[in-house]
Amino acid sequence: MKILFLTKLLPHPLGISGSIIIYNRIRYLAECGHQVSLLSFMRPEDEPYVAGIRPLVTELELIPAPQVESPFKRLAYQLFSTTPSPFREMRSWAMLHRVGEMVERSHVQVVIAEFSAMGQYLYRNPHLPAVRRIISCHECCTKAFATAIRFHRWSLSGIMKQIGFNQVKQYEFAMYHNADHVLVLTPQERYVLLKYAPNLRVTVVPHYVDVNYYSTAPKEAEREESLIFVGYYFNESNRDAVHWFVRTVWPQLKKDRPHLKFYIVGRGDTPAIRDLARRDPQIVVTGEVQDIRPFLARARVFICPIRIGSGFRAKILEAMASGLPVVSTSLGAEGIPSGGGETLLLADTPGQMLKCIRLLLTDEGLCAAMAVKARELVVNRFANENGMAALDRVVSDVVAGRD
Repeated sequence: MKILFLTKLLPHPLGISGSIIIYNRIRYLAECGHQVSLLSFMRPEDEPYVAGIRPLVTELELIPAPQVESPFKRLAYQLFSTTPSPFREMRSWAMLHRVGEMVERSHVQVVIAEFSAMGQYLYRNPHLPAVRRIISCHECCTKAFATAIRFHRWSLSGIMKQIGFNQVKQYEFAMYHNADHVLVLTPQERYVLLKYAPNLRVTVVPHYVDVNYYSTAPKEAEREESLIFVGYYFNESNRDAVHWFVRTVWPQLKKDRPHLKFYIVGRGDTPAIRDLARRDPQIVVTGEVQDIRPFLARARVFICPIRIGSGFRAKILEAMASGLPVVSTSLGAEGIPSGGGETLLLADTPGQMLKCIRLLLTDEGLCAAMAVKARELVVNRFANENGMAALDRVVSDVVAGRD
């Protein structure tokens, strides 16, 4: 088959979460003998990773990523644009034309739009020839709006989301219905989509983790007294997680353990996030790193204080595969079994999160036991390529018209 992937992030093996998911999908389908092409947005910092994806694809085209909107423009568009903000922020006329050109030139049989925001290029695109269309929903925008409204109802952002909620819901699910099929990463996300659209054609394609890539825990002497959170900070849920944790949990932890450090790792750190490190020398903002493994190996606890948004946090599996104990909110760990606290600890309030982190920082035996159980879970549930085989079946069925 001739398959075109459409994505907002350049896939590469050293990335995090969504970037790795897409890279593994492209790699697997290429190894199955399919002709895979890639059309992706690109930022200047992506340049070192182009060489990693190029050997896997028959055709690679890169388009500069859209510029971030100013707050004034965002508010004006929120009130007057017919395209909702999560989709408008990824709007590019160049991308709109280029996807049609690639489909026609290369006789593509199916396009897979990774991330819901990229699904807009398969929906009402006058430049797109007849082709099968699959949208891979990494995060339901409607649910993300709903959870953000819950916590930020009276902020400017929350008010704008309340105004735009119905528009997002109508646009997103009209787009999904217009596609031939929709993919999600967890059964929970499938349930969310079917709650809004019971007749939607949607399949769960689980995340695959290369456990051999992530080493198990080093000797305790190599650990540093530190916590780590990894994220893509263009995503509002990750920004909210950092600021909520620093505001509500971090002050007491720092008071208890004066030498404790908090590493904020990943692309897209904002001026507000960098300001946290400027005001507190125990907070370290690294930006994007070329290899996440040394940071996971050095930390004592991985935290995932996600309160808003939707979707699957593959970064938790990567931490678990590295033998690193995890404390997460229930939303952050959605789709990952907690084993009643054997594989990870769930904490949805500042007090719960404080207690869980304190426990893991002081009980080395518990940390070691959790690390073993967590890696076993990843090896047994997420290290096989069943999910990739499911992807191949869905794509084949869509192209054959069996869906």
